[in-house]
Amino acid sequence: MNKQIRVRYAPSPTGHIHIGNARSALFNYLFARHNNGVLVMRLDDTDRRRSTDEAIKTMLQDIQWLGIDWDEGYLKGGDYGPYRQTERMDLYNHYIDILLSEEKAYELYYTEEEIHSLRDSYEKEGKKFSYRELKEKETEQLRNAFKNKNLKPAIVFKVEKDEEIIINDLVRGNVAFNSNEFKDFVIRRENGTPVYNYATVIDDALMKITHIIRAEEHLSNTPKQLFIFNALNFPPPQFAHISLILAPDRTKLSKRHGATSVGQYREMGFLPEALFNYLALLGWSSKDDREFFTKEELINLFTLESVNKAPAVFDIDKLKWMNHHYISKADDERICRLALPYMIEKKWIKEDSNCSLKLLNTVNAVKGNMETIKDIIKVAAPFFEEIDLVKTEEEQRILKQGESKIVFSYLIGKLQNIEFTEGELDKFINELKTALKLPGKKIYHPMRIALIGSKSGPELTKIMLILGKERVIDRFSKALNESFPGTNL
Repeated sequence: MNKQIRVRYAPSPTGHIHIGNARSALFNYLFARHNNGVLVMRLDDTDRRRSTDEAIKTMLQDIQWLGIDWDEGYLKGGDYGPYRQTERMDLYNHYIDILLSEEKAYELYYTEEEIHSLRDSYEKEGKKFSYRELKEKETEQLRNAFKNKNLKPAIVFKVEKDEEIIINDLVRGNVAFNSNEFKDFVIRRENGTPVYNYATVIDDALMKITHIIRAEEHLSNTPKQLFIFNALNFPPPQFAHISLILAPDRTKLSKRHGATSVGQYREMGFLPEALFNYLALLGWSSKDDREFFTKEELINLFTLESVNKAPAVFDIDKLKWMNHHYISKADDERICRLALPYMIEKKWIKEDSNCSLKLLNTVNAVKGNMETIKDIIKVAAPFFEEIDLVKTEEEQRILKQGESKIVFSYLIGKLQNIEFTEGELDKFINELKTALKLPGKKIYHPMRIALIGSKSGPELTKIMLILGKERVIDRFSKALNESFPGTNL
């Protein structure tokens, strides 16, 4: 009988989650759900200065907003806790004692400053630095002096020579290393804090993690971790190292390329389902090359066999395109609620405003032109503010065409007697081409420019219903007078 699949997401909770880290969490989530497995949330919080309660809260908000939930771990409990590394020190020290007793690790009686100084002097002399060599030079006098200062030794893992390490990576295939490529390495610092490559092994082993899915940059750490798995006779999990996420210029994604965290994209007005969908496509693809998936579809389709080895490129324009799709399909009430803070900030509405019928109609009219929620400021402005008709050269040219004068004059005269309902306005607008004997763009482009300042945008009926009869006629009159001064109706 196959073991139940157990994967983990083990971030260092120091604030907002980076896009690459979020993609790793997402792949673990999809893999666990696809295989009816368990996703464990573990906090790698040994950086006590940065792993504050506020940073942990922010990280969890980002992950939960994105749509990722876990089955076991921090805040949920389970059979293999505690799930914070700062609460697992006794476990780490227990296995340190085993490694020391079996001479698979050793104590090093040098301070961190002394080691840095010795390393620098070795490099200046062109020599290779080695913890093993330092250990061999230790004297009883040095150890006693160290202990008399109430200092604790660092613990160093002993790497055996001439061992072949083969990682059967589920994404990258077999990756071979030789232990001679590695030196002995510290597994517990002199301040008593275990290092990542040691603590994560103890955690993964004791929490019975079966698969580790993480970024390719961790591949070089894997042999060190396998040394420790083997030294403690722990069965190693299977590894899957997913590709890096690159910026459009093919360099590593960083702050100079713009927003890099989940929290920033939330603040910029992206919907969680859009980011969820987009991140899933960074390094993974379905057999039919589809672009849009529900969460349930991604869970059903996701396999590690479909994860690509090649680096994934983060394209903000594609994310905006995808977000536009989700906004345009979303419920008006939801988009309105998300847009309220931006409209309040612009003082278009009062701070205690709710989604009135007018706001819902406005959202319905403009959401098809929004790439992010924040775009409400740009696309809805004509409904809350007076517009300036000094537009682009093309728009000015359209307004000054002779046909535009005919259109505005006709509209101003006829709209006084038109009932402003959806049905009546639809009928009126549809009959304009026949009544004016003009092509559609000669009518509708100047109408939109006069009403909202752009030749493209929401449906004219929706625009006119939101503005109301008086403001519609005023804007057509303004366009006529500014484009054709001295016109008398």
